[in-house]
Amino acid sequence: MIPFIPAMIVPYSWSLILFVASFFLVRTSTQLSLLTYRLILATIFACLIFYFYPARFSFSRSIPDDWTQFGYQFLQLVDKPFNQLPSLHVSYAMLLGASLWDVVASKKRWILAAYRLLLTGICTLIALSTVLTYQHHLLDMFGGVVLAVSVLMISNRIRNALVIKHLTLGVIGFLLIAIAGFYFANMSMIASEIAEDLAIIIAAYWLISFMMLACAYQQDKPIRDIRWFQKSSNGRLTLHTWIKFAPIIIIYNGMSLLGQWYFKVFSKSQKYSLTPYAINDKVKVVASARLMQTDLSSHLTYWLFGYDLLERSIVPEKIPSLVHYQIIVVDLAAEISSHAHNLRIAANGIMNTPVHYLYLPLLDLQPLNDVLLQDYINLFQQIEALSQSVEIQAITANNESWVEDSQVEDNQVKDSLITLINFHCVMGLSRSIGVQVLYLLYCGTLTVYNYQSWVEQHYPQAHLKGAYLPKSLVETMANYKSVTC
Repeated sequence: MIPFIPAMIVPYSWSLILFVASFFLVRTSTQLSLLTYRLILATIFACLIFYFYPARFSFSRSIPDDWTQFGYQFLQLVDKPFNQLPSLHVSYAMLLGASLWDVVASKKRWILAAYRLLLTGICTLIALSTVLTYQHHLLDMFGGVVLAVSVLMISNRIRNALVIKHLTLGVIGFLLIAIAGFYFANMSMIASEIAEDLAIIIAAYWLISFMMLACAYQQDKPIRDIRWFQKSSNGRLTLHTWIKFAPIIIIYNGMSLLGQWYFKVFSKSQKYSLTPYAINDKVKVVASARLMQTDLSSHLTYWLFGYDLLERSIVPEKIPSLVHYQIIVVDLAAEISSHAHNLRIAANGIMNTPVHYLYLPLLDLQPLNDVLLQDYINLFQQIEALSQSVEIQAITANNESWVEDSQVEDNQVKDSLITLINFHCVMGLSRSIGVQVLYLLYCGTLTVYNYQSWVEQHYPQAHLKGAYLPKSLVETMANYKSVTC
C-alpha cells in the first residue's frame, strides 16, 4: 500500500551529503567527538544485526524512465538490497539531526527556529525516502529508529574514545573471524561444519573479551581495583585474567616484543638510554618498558653500578661491602606480565639484591587522573616505607658478608642502603614516565614549573599529552604534602 515515488531519490541522496557536511558543521571538539561516537556505535551495532539477521528487500523495483532514472541506476550500483534491518539511512538521519541541533548559535530566535525546522525537514525526508523509493520496508525504518534512540542513550554515557575503540575492535574482529571461518569451510569442504562452528566460537570469545575490556575502560576511578587484571605476587598475569582477556594480552605481548626489537635495531648507539635519576644519594628512579629476560642483567648492572664501572670491568664483588642495594619494581601495565620475577633472578645473581614488587593496574592510554588520588598516595607511601626500611637487610641477608655488615649500628646500615625504583609499563612511553613524574612531584624533587622541561631532558621519547597527564593532577600532587600538613 506504500506508494513508490521516484522523486524521493533526491532526499534519499541527501544522506551522504549531510553525513559528510556534519563533520564540518560541528563547532567544538566535544560535538565532534559525540558525533563520531554516535555514528561508529550505530554502524558496528547494525553490522552485528546484519550478520545475525541478513535481511533482503523482497519487492522488485523497476527503474523509472524519467529524469530520476540516473539516480536509481547509480543506487543499484552502490546500494544493494541487502542488510536491510535496521535502516542505517534512518539511523544516520536521526543521529545527524541530534548532533547538529545546537550547532547554530544565534541570539535571534527566528534564525534558530528556521535552522532547526530546516534540519528536521531534511532528516524526516531522508527517513521517509527509504520506503518511498522501495529501498527498505517499513519495519527497516522502525528498526533504524530503535537503533538511533538506543545509540543516543548509550553515547551520552560513553566516557571516552577508548571505550568506542575497543567496542569497534570487538565487533570488527568478530565479523572478520566469523566470515573467514565461513569462507574457509566452503573452500575446504573438509569438516566444513566443524570449521565454521569453531570460527564462530572463537569470534564470539573475541567479541566478549573486547566487550569486557570496553566495560573496564568505561568504569570510573574504582576500575583500578585489581579484580579486572589480577596478577600473582611476582607480577605474572593469573590464569583467570588470561581467560578473560587473552586477545588483548597477546596483542600487548606482541607490542612489547616489537618495541624491544625496534630498540635493539635502531638504537644501537644508545644501549643504555634508560639512565636512573638520583633523587638523593640513597634513592634512584628509572622508567622503562617491560624488559625482556635477556636484557635484564645488563640493564640491572648499569642501573646499579653505572656505565663507567662496566667499561673498567669492575665486577660487583669489588663494590664496597657496606654498600647494599634494594630494587622496587612498580608495575603499571595491566595488560602484560611484569619483569619483576626475572629481575629478581638477575638481581640474586649479581649481589643477592632484594627485589620488591608493587602493582598499580593502569589501562593503556587511560588518562592518569582517572585514578583516585589516594591510590597514588598509597603507592608512594609504600615506596617510601620500603626505601626507608632498615629491617629489610636482616630479612634478605643470606650470605656471610651481609650478616657481618648487619652488625653495625642502625644508622650506618641505613647509610649503606641504596634503593632503585623501577616504574615500568609495556612500551615505556606513557604510564611509567607519567607516574614517575607524579612520584617526583610528591617527593618535592619536581615542581609544576619544571616537570615538563625535566621530561624533555630525561625522556624525550615520552608521550605525555595534556589530556593524559593533566596539569590539574600535577598541581594537586605537587601541593599534596603542604595541604595535608
